[in-house]
Amino acid sequence: MFTCAVFVPSAPLLVPELAGPDADDTRPVREATRSAVRALADSATRWVALGADDVPVVPASGRAAAVPTDRPRCGTDVAVTGTFARFGVDLPVTLDPAAEEVGVQVDAERVRPRLPLSMLIAAWLREQAGADRVTPVVLDPSASPAQCAAVGDEIAAELSAVSEPVGLLVVGDGAIALSPKAPGGGERASAVRVQKRIDSALECGDVEALADLDVRECHAEGVGGRVAWQVAAAVTRASGAHTCVTPADMHPARVDAARVDADFFYAAAPFGVGYVVARWTPISAGPRTGSAS
Repeated sequence: MFTCAVFVPSAPLLVPELAGPDADDTRPVREATRSAVRALADSATRWVALGADDVPVVPASGRAAAVPTDRPRCGTDVAVTGTFARFGVDLPVTLDPAAEEVGVQVDAERVRPRLPLSMLIAAWLREQAGADRVTPVVLDPSASPAQCAAVGDEIAAELSAVSEPVGLLVVGDGAIALSPKAPGGGERASAVRVQKRIDSALECGDVEALADLDVRECHAEGVGGRVAWQVAAAVTRASGAHTCVTPADMHPARVDAARVDADFFYAAAPFGVGYVVARWTPISAGPRTGSAS
């Protein structure tokens, strides 16, 4: 049973050991994120984490392989334990404390030596909130909106089939050119416009606006969270949509836009990158009678 989705940045600065003791400008986003994931843990101690891949799949031959585009990687396809060592501090984290694996191999031909950043953040937040375990879903960053929707529909079906409450942790950043010193080459008006649409969609619980984010535009502005957000939009749509039934034949005539109870915790760009923290709770409803249009 899907309870709610929490959206958080994919930012190492959330971790105090990485940001440093004097990094006051990181505290607001960190505290907002902690508040949001604690609320997620209150609704469910089992989570599914969505995040884009940033780690190449390396075959046993040592040559880099392309990221598969036909499906996400999850479960035994992803290591459950990792470390923030490549970000300066060897801080170990785990997605599932009960798991015995330490560095899971996909199969004999493909080796995942480390977790992508999005899953490191998910593992750290699991520990912060006290959740039991996190199932990782690592997404191809170039996946199309249609592919994201298909993945989201599949996840929604899986969650609806279990009685256990399950929360969705959605890890991703916005545009990277939102200030003069931003990593995307300084401030760009086009990046600011894209980020405003993202902020508005997450603040208002606008499922369709998130699902309709343009791939090329997001790529141009360095929006790393698009694929995770669009999968989350599909999960939310499937979990909270209303089926409209016509009196004449009593067959479903259309599916209205999902209704979402949205809580907005944070939106800013302290380092020129768009960070948003929000929670979406789908407002479920059964069939209702109405006229088709």
